[in-house]
Amino acid sequence: MFQSLLTRIPAMAIIGTCVTLTSTAIAETFRPVTGLALPDVPALLTLKNEVSDSPEGPVFINIWASWCKPCIDELPALNALKARYPDAGVQWLALNYGDSLDQVKQFMNTHSIDMPVMLDATTQFTRQLPLTGLPATFLVDSHGQVRYQLDGYADWNDPALIRQWEALLPELTQ
Repeated sequence: MFQSLLTRIPAMAIIGTCVTLTSTAIAETFRPVTGLALPDVPALLTLKNEVSDSPEGPVFINIWASWCKPCIDELPALNALKARYPDAGVQWLALNYGDSLDQVKQFMNTHSIDMPVMLDATTQFTRQLPLTGLPATFLVDSHGQVRYQLDGYADWNDPALIRQWEALLPELTQ
C-alpha cells in the first residue's frame, strides 16, 4: 500500500499543476504586485508572425490559452469591458500563452477577441510574471511597473470588479 502511494505521487503532482493552470475558480479581486517591471523580452509575436517589443504601460494584459475553458468563458465579458472603456487611457492586450500562431488563428476563426492579440509561443515573457494559472490579468502603469494581478476567471460584468477596475485606472495612467 505504501509503495502504491509512492508511485502515485508524481501523477498527483502533475494533476495538481494542471488543475492550477486550468482553474475555474472565480477571481475575487485585483491584488497588488510590488517591485516588478514588465518583462522586456522581444519574444512576443503579432498575428502577422512579426516579433514585437514588450508592451509599454499603461496596459491591461489578459493572459489566455486556446485550450483553457475559463479563458474562453470570460472572453465575451472581457470584450464588453473594453468596449465600455474606449477612453480608459490604457492599451488592451490579449496575450496568448504557449499556443502556435496557427492554433491562435484557428481559434480566432470561431471566437471574437476585440483587442490586440499577441503570442508568447515560447512563454519566455509570461514566465517572468507571477503567473499562477490561467486566465490571468495584469495591470501595468505608465512607467512599465506591474501594479495589480487578478488570477483566474473574472466576471467582467460584476459591478464590484468594475468598481475596483475604475478605482485603479487613475493610478495606472499617472
